[in-house]
Amino acid sequence: MPLAHRPKDMRRFSREEVCFRCEITGPDFGSAFGLIVNVSPLGCMIRCSQDAKPDTAVSFALPIAGRIQARIVWAIGGRMGLEFDEEIDAAPYLAMLEQLRRPGDEMGSY
Repeated sequence: MPLAHRPKDMRRFSREEVCFRCEITGPDFGSAFGLIVNVSPLGCMIRCSQDAKPDTAVSFALPIAGRIQARIVWAIGGRMGLEFDEEIDAAPYLAMLEQLRRPGDEMGSY
């Protein structure tokens, strides 16, 4: 009997653990601060106390990559998974990871 694939197994890119605070905004979301806990060129997971519904459009800023437009894919218990509208290219993504991993700057800036 074949085993069902877990969502993590189906990702095209692995997620990198980070810790970066950002402001998330959206027409049907409002505005809230969140903590990005993992990221890939195609999406991220954010911890946020704001109620969120799947398929809601949001945006937030990342170092180097700039303003990111995304859609909430899932939301459970203060966490939400986002899929970016456009993939972050390799060079800016790698430079961004260096910024998100700087010691002493874990909470980012707003």
